[in-house]
This record gives sequence, structure tokens and C-alpha cells, in this order.
Amino acid sequence: MVVGFGSAQAEDKPFSVSLKGNFTTASQLFPQPNSPDEVQRAQFFSLRDIWGVSVELRYRIPETDLAVALSADYLRTTRTSSIRLSENRQVPVEDGYRVVPVEVTGYFLIPLSSDPFGVYMGGGAGAYFGRRLYSIGGIEAPTVDRTIGFGIHVLSGVSYRFTERISVVAEMKFRDLQFTSVNRFDIPTIQYGTIVLPVSTEPFDSRVHTDGIIFQLGVVVAF
Repeated sequence: MVVGFGSAQAEDKPFSVSLKGNFTTASQLFPQPNSPDEVQRAQFFSLRDIWGVSVELRYRIPETDLAVALSADYLRTTRTSSIRLSENRQVPVEDGYRVVPVEVTGYFLIPLSSDPFGVYMGGGAGAYFGRRLYSIGGIEAPTVDRTIGFGIHVLSGVSYRFTERISVVAEMKFRDLQFTSVNRFDIPTIQYGTIVLPVSTEPFDSRVHTDGIIFQLGVVVAF
């Protein structure tokens, strides 16, 4: 869990909690995943360079090189575009998503690790609680329904222990994260300045798929 996996000091402290910053390289948002038209179903736009944070509680099984952990992340990303009505008239659009992945991970602490360095690998499964963030002219289309996504992940990492309790870790993770969201505007028109834009109040589905590489850096406290 921390660095120095083979040391007696680390074994005396089977629990640890870590706070990590993470960076996801790429994801896709499909605005019409249930369209009867195959071409429309396949259309998506990319959302890249996504920053987030995570917290993890880990337990090392005594007298083994195995550990289990429960973690939760927070990711949020949007992009800005516009609906162009004429050369001088356009309405801003913000589109993206917010998701909280909750994951269970099993770790194998590679015995070749030597104090104060550690090397490990792991994998597991997670549930993904997300929703689409979509607004036109500053008016949001709230989420009216969503489906929790489920997926798997694998990772590898290295750690360095500064003291008996404090370590730093660097990880690379591959995650198959997917979820769906249903949004709907509450009003039939949006006023942006002098522009009045009609919008549909019918619910619309979307799907988010994150298949990029995740890089994580964190601080670990053992206890």
C-alpha cells in the first residue's frame, strides 16, 4: 500500500489513506446514443485533459503481499461552443459531465520491492455516478434520470516512503468508465440578451465513455 511494502514498519501499519490528484487523457460524449439512425448513434465529441481528485482507504492483509482498497474520485469537465444565428448573433453553449467513480481494487505488492521503494499492480471494478452538464445561454438542462455505470480497471504504480507513516505514490490506470444521463429543459424558450431561442422540453439521452489513460500522484498516510 505504501512504499517499503516488505518492511516490518509498513507491516505494523496495515491501514493507509491516500489523497491523489489525477489526470485523464481523453473521453467521449455521445449526444444521441439511442437514435434509430446508426450514423447519429455513433457521433460523439471528445473531452480531453480532465483533472480530478480521489481519496482511497487501503488495507494490507497481514503476512501477505496482497491489499484491498475502496476509493472515490471526482471528475468534472466541460467545453464551450456556440449556436450561431447570424454573423453578429450567437448563444453560448456549455457541454460536459461530472462523475464520481467508486471503485474496489485488489493490489499485489511485488516482493522485489525494497525499502524505501515499492512497486505494485492491481485491478478491480467500480460503479460510476455521473450526469451530463448541458446549458444554453446560461440556462441549464437539469438531469431528470441517469443510469449508474459499471466497469473494470487495471493499474500499476510505484511508491516512495519518506517516514514510517508518510509516502508518495505515482500510478497509471486504465479504466472502462461509462454512464448515461437524461436531461431536459424546464422552459420552452431561452432568452440571452435580446435573443429569444426556442428549445425542446422533451427529455434527451446522452452517454459518456472515458477510455483514456489516467495518471495519478498522491500522498499516503499509514496508520
